[in-house]
Amino acid sequence: MSCTTTDEEAAAGQAALYALGALDSEEAREFEEHLAAGCLSCAAELREYEAVAGQLGLAAPEAEPPAGVRERLLKLVSEEEPASAPGASHPDLPGFLVVRAGEGRWRPTDDAGVAFKMLYADRDRGTVTTLVRMEPGSRIRRHRHLGVEQCLVLEGDVRSGAVGMRAGDFNCSMPGSVHEELVTDGGALLLLVSPEHYEPLGPAAA
Repeated sequence: MSCTTTDEEAAAGQAALYALGALDSEEAREFEEHLAAGCLSCAAELREYEAVAGQLGLAAPEAEPPAGVRERLLKLVSEEEPASAPGASHPDLPGFLVVRAGEGRWRPTDDAGVAFKMLYADRDRGTVTTLVRMEPGSRIRRHRHLGVEQCLVLEGDVRSGAVGMRAGDFNCSMPGSVHEELVTDGGALLLLVSPEHYEPLGPAAA
């Protein structure tokens, strides 16, 4: 997988900022998730920028740091990350990832009235956990699944052909299966565990 031509300039900028440690925590996490999805061009860009970034410290002239810098640095390093930071580990439960309800970024899809928010990317399994929000009357185009997709309806209603689902209903789609157009009347919130992409089989829903 590689970025499209229109994404290359933006991706190169993100790779450079990531190598320099200039992205905030959410931006860095999103870039890592993009790499985990298998973008070869961004991975290559990052390797080049990391090689350059590693030489920057050697290019600077030697200087004596001001008094007290070591103490201030150690104090900052020892401070715990706030629990409210996006995707922060729970301070009382090491090894757990906590994403608060108001954290993360909702991103529009090509289908009008449909947005998604990434919660977690599992690099080992090649899956992502996302929330999908459908506005009342919106649709998701017909598509083919490229891997196992698990879907739990958290709120609202959604239907595909003759199959209707409401809050609490669960669906598991097998690799290669084709989902007919998904439609919601009153709006819906879905929780998906699936590969990052599926294969669209029609034009975007207007």
